[in-house]
Amino acid sequence: MKTVLVFAFLFCGFLCTHAQHKDHLMISAANASNYPARLAYEVIDDRGKSLKVGFIELNSAQHKVSITLELTSVFGIQVYEDANRNGKMDRGIFTQPKERYAFSNAAWITLGKPDIEEMLVKKTGTSTQVHFQLKSVTDF
Repeated sequence: MKTVLVFAFLFCGFLCTHAQHKDHLMISAANASNYPARLAYEVIDDRGKSLKVGFIELNSAQHKVSITLELTSVFGIQVYEDANRNGKMDRGIFTQPKERYAFSNAAWITLGKPDIEEMLVKKTGTSTQVHFQLKSVTDF
């Protein structure tokens, strides 16, 4: 019985320790075509490895949504507005995005995706805030 209690105590301690290592990424975005807006996001590490992918709902340009994940010391985020809520980035005849999109660190390149190094931001404690200015492919 003592062995079971000791094991249970150690296991609970292990779970609590690992639960504390989760970070909160606070995301907000201005210039959506409509609010509430549905944003698709991908968080990547400094080598481009995907850390988390999903969708969030923003009620306004000031509204912040928290995403819980384990962040690396530097990371990048790419987002797009899923304006028609079909779960994919709509593209034109030349494969250009038809929906608004943005990258962390205000990285931008016309008609392309910036290098990962340009998108990287530093983690700030257990809660990091990133604000996006959504743009369309015609914004220069």
